[in-house]
Parts: sequence; C-alpha cells; structure tokens
Amino acid sequence: LMHLIFKKSFILFWLFQSVSLALGTNFLIFPENAVDLALGQHPSWNGSESVNPSLIKQKSSTPMFYINSGNWFGDISISGLNYVQKIGNYNNRLFLKQGEVNDLEFRFDKPSDDPVSQFSAYAFQLGSGVARQSAFGDIGIKVSYLSFGIYDQVANGFTFDIGFSKLLKNGIGVGFSVLNLGYISKLYEEKPKLPVMALAGISKELSFLSAKSRVFSTIEYSVLNSLYKIKTGADILLGPLRMLGGYSITKHTSEFSLGSGFNYGRFGFIYAMKFGSQNIGEPNIISISYRMP
Repeated sequence: LMHLIFKKSFILFWLFQSVSLALGTNFLIFPENAVDLALGQHPSWNGSESVNPSLIKQKSSTPMFYINSGNWFGDISISGLNYVQKIGNYNNRLFLKQGEVNDLEFRFDKPSDDPVSQFSAYAFQLGSGVARQSAFGDIGIKVSYLSFGIYDQVANGFTFDIGFSKLLKNGIGVGFSVLNLGYISKLYEEKPKLPVMALAGISKELSFLSAKSRVFSTIEYSVLNSLYKIKTGADILLGPLRMLGGYSITKHTSEFSLGSGFNYGRFGFIYAMKFGSQNIGEPNIISISYRMP
C-alpha cells in the first residue's frame, strides 16, 4: 500500500511539473494574437505591445477592441481579448489571455487500455498596460494577475513588464524590454519559475510603389533557460491587404510563420500559422479587430 501511495504521488508530481512547464508559467510567452504569431513578437518600433508595453498606441481616434482565438503546440487552446484607448497623454491597454487543455489522462506506469481518470489544466492572465511619450522616447509598464492549475492544484501570482522604444531618423526604430518579473505561489510542492526574458530589437520602414512594409530583427534572451533566440519578421501593407512572415532560431530549434489578413471599414481580420522543427503541431491564431464608434 505504501509503495502504491508513493508511486501515485511521484506520478502526480511528475504530471504537475511537466504540465506546469507546458501550460503554467510558460503560458506567459505564448503569442497573444495572430500578428504576434506571424511576426514573432518584436520589441522595436511598431512591433508587439505584448512584449514591449511602450508600444501601446491608440492607432485611431476611437478605442480599438480585439478578439483572439487559436491553438498552441500540444493542442493547447488559447484565446484572449484586448481593449486599447488613449486617456489624456497616456495610451492604455486592458487584456485577458487564457489557455487550457482538457484531455489529459492520468495513468500508472503499467500499460492499460483505459486511463485511471481524466483531468484538465488551465492558465489565465488579466492585466493592464500604460505607455507615455517623452522627448527621450516612449516608456511603458504592464502589470498582470496570473493563475494556473492542474488537477486539484492552483498557483497564483503577478507579473510586470517594462519597456522602452524610440523612432530614429530614416524610419529606423529601436526598442528593448524586460518581461515576466514578479511572484508566483507554490504548485503542489514546488514553486514554478517565471520565464523572465530580455528583448532588444531594431526595425526599419520601407516603401515600394503602393506597398508599405516594416522589417524587424530581434535578439531574445531567456533567463530561465539561459537561451538566446534570434528573430526576424516582415509586415507588408498593400492597400487593405496585410501580409506577414517571420523566422526564429535557437541552438535547438528553428521556426517560421506566415499570416495574412485585411481591413474593411471598422473591421480587421488576420489569420496566422507557425511551423517548427519539433514536429509537435502547427499553432494557429485568428484575430478580429473592431474600431469602436
């Protein structure tokens, strides 16, 4: 009996560790929307506000509302909402992001046709960011509440990001940010580690005939894994049409991504997919935007 209890406890601990790595704090580095997935989340000018809060900008005279839905590696469902508006001299963003997987199976190490039980895992993030322009450059900060759980265990915490960006001469932009600083409570018997990251990048605006584009290059460093990632991306606007592409590489993996969409009146639509060398699925996200009256 004691041997069975020990075995069950060990398997549960292993499940908590493996799923918390897949869907726990690593959920913080999942892309929020189709643009992030296609381009690769760049912190430089006109890049991703999800990895650099100084890039939060109200791009129209009225607030913008975004809906995002898709799948990540390992059949993890992801979704989210974003609301961006300008109040005085500050650009503000409210966001909700969540992920879940519902078909996890609990099994002992002895082969069997049916699992002992089935359970789910989830991750949830709710936060707000603010950015302000200055003569020196744009600065921003983002604060969020984080909760994730597996089986009957739940961990909660908070994170904050800081960022800076600036538009230089000749359409060149720069930016850098530090992400996922904060605190998280214990899950089962261990305290998960936050995926703290530092990013620095440069972008350049280009134009050819009626097409406008911006190209990106970023170096990303993961403190948790002591791992560098090099990312490039291109965002091309041709009238109401938008085409995006990206490529990233580490010492272990390489990935490329594609996306396309259009704007029609107050509405915008983008669909993106990512392909990787790991052969563990093809993430995809659909994003719909609406410019409010």
